[in-house]
Amino acid sequence: MKVVYFDGYCNVCNRFVDFLIRRDRKRVLKFASLQGQTAEKRLPPNYTSDVNTMVYERDGEIYEKSAAAIRSIAELGGVYSWMKVFLIVPWPWRDFIYQFIANHRYLWFGKRDTCRVPTPFERAQLLD
Repeated sequence: MKVVYFDGYCNVCNRFVDFLIRRDRKRVLKFASLQGQTAEKRLPPNYTSDVNTMVYERDGEIYEKSAAAIRSIAELGGVYSWMKVFLIVPWPWRDFIYQFIANHRYLWFGKRDTCRVPTPFERAQLLD
């Protein structure tokens, strides 16, 4: 299973999920909030206690931060598969930029009062 775990309160995270859902024509990705039951059951506690990163789980392998973002976009296929080229950039550099944005995401993009509520169209892809 391919699951993107995200901060359900974060506006930028939710916009990223919107981006993936709209372009995932084959419906290969599933989504779950880091604050939800699926994340609690499937991920180590360090991911659910600090929701300062997105997590991508693919067939039992777990990726976080920039690797999670790049790999989840590449999963869309087609032109998006070229995103994997960014994996050649050393992860400390990628993750530095990722973490800088993550640390300021609420200030720059805002925060929701409640976790994401799926639309009827999204229900099949959102696990909780």
